[in-house]
Amino acid sequence: MKSDCKRTIDRLPSYVDRQLAPEEDADVDRHLNACPPCRRIAERERGGRLVLQQESSRLRSEPLPPGLRSRCEALARDHATRSSSSRGAAPVMRSLMTGWRSTLVPSVLGAVLLVFTASALLAIATRRSDAALAAQLTADHSKCFLVWGDAGKSPVEAGDVERMLASRYGWTIHVPPSSAAAGVQLIGARRCLYADGVVPHVMYRAHGHDLSLYVLNGVARQPSELVTFGHRSRIWTRNQKTYVLVSSAAAEGLPDATRYMMSEAY
Repeated sequence: MKSDCKRTIDRLPSYVDRQLAPEEDADVDRHLNACPPCRRIAERERGGRLVLQQESSRLRSEPLPPGLRSRCEALARDHATRSSSSRGAAPVMRSLMTGWRSTLVPSVLGAVLLVFTASALLAIATRRSDAALAAQLTADHSKCFLVWGDAGKSPVEAGDVERMLASRYGWTIHVPPSSAAAGVQLIGARRCLYADGVVPHVMYRAHGHDLSLYVLNGVARQPSELVTFGHRSRIWTRNQKTYVLVSSAAAEGLPDATRYMMSEAY
């Protein structure tokens, strides 16, 4: 079942945007109808899109990142070049390919422009809105614990996680270790996507509940706390890093864990 969950989760962005082929769309529907955890993640994915829509009026006044169109044109040219006929193609075939290319390039350019524009708008929304950031990381938190956060995972050493993040991804961060007093167990870390790129995602269990710590390097935000899709996100900044701690809003016994994580993350 876990492989079915991973395959479904990987397709959720396209599913929510109604970009899947009919048979794939039906396949995702069947899985979501039979799998409540994946269905909850799909609802949060839709909620993230809703947050972006709510921010859209403010985003219209924001300039898009420079060079967006030139990047799209370069991708369209590259796609057309790879799709062109080989040098030995017959003249008639080359003529057909030329006509096909003249209609394809504007379509590809439009599609690529749409993708880059959506990504740019999401990045702007995430930088400007704590709600957009919390929505995105809450969806990632749920996905990662569903697919990789087995309840029976044994605690791991903070030093081992720090060395893995440094050697594999080039991140030098302090990872709060497990704490019996705070009821916190470190169970692993991953590299996860968010609007501006990739971030370290350190995974914990606290009093039997899933707990995620995200580290945004070189980002400063005002301290805040908000509830999104049934999860609480605590945001704070220290030493040119922004930390986001995500947990279930209904979880009890987490104040000690939260205080511990906020004191140990630096």
